[in-house]
Amino acid sequence: MIAYQQDPKKKNGRAIAQRLQSMTDNRSGIGLLFLISGNYGLNERLVVSRFPTDQAILAEVDSTGLDVEFLDRVFVKRMSSYKALLLDDKNPAANFWNGKVTDRQAGGSAENISDYWIGDFLDADFTETAAAGTKRLVVALKNAIKNNPNLEVKGQIASATTLAPTTFKNKNTSIKEFCDHFGFSHSTQQTIKNFLKKPSLFEKKFKFDHKEFKDKAPYRTVEIDNGAILTAPSEDFEKVFTVRERKGDEVEYATSGRISDQRLTKK
Repeated sequence: MIAYQQDPKKKNGRAIAQRLQSMTDNRSGIGLLFLISGNYGLNERLVVSRFPTDQAILAEVDSTGLDVEFLDRVFVKRMSSYKALLLDDKNPAANFWNGKVTDRQAGGSAENISDYWIGDFLDADFTETAAAGTKRLVVALKNAIKNNPNLEVKGQIASATTLAPTTFKNKNTSIKEFCDHFGFSHSTQQTIKNFLKKPSLFEKKFKFDHKEFKDKAPYRTVEIDNGAILTAPSEDFEKVFTVRERKGDEVEYATSGRISDQRLTKK
């Protein structure tokens, strides 16, 4: 990429295309690669985009009737299906590059970006480490559930912590996409956002680390107004305690097992 930016000729562009070809998972078939190099302010910028091949039917009317031809390789037919990245720096040959990447073929969200597009093809990673991003998510969730008195908000977050380790295991995401995936209400999302150091961190991308998540939020606890306190590992809570019956705001939980220990603790 540095060679192409310094000398944007076909042979240097072909080297980028060959690298992408060797790294692709081959789900998209043949693609058309676009390379754009230039200056943006004081930075040197490179844009790479790939459009998949598509199929189409060409129909032409003549004096004898309708002439139909099947076209096997059509490019840029749907503008929503592409992969793209933007990289820039004041001195690309001497520094690490910062960039943005998208994968519209996989749905556009960080959760669905193809791993080969970032890790294999670019030999890159998110600026946010998996552990740091996941820890920030957990801290925000814990603060939100602790400080918001609304039981609906608490319930949404508690349910998400049960499913998160399996749902997001090693997937790319952001705190916003985490909230959207579980259908958090505006109030819940805003509460979580309020416990971030900067609003921009709400959409910062990272790879979800399920081990870090389980380590920082190992248990889920439900307190009932009759004095009962139910505690179990977060991802197993709904297996350990099942809701037997609901009557309005009242909930009856059920569980079974052998007593393994008993203790007196300070609340």
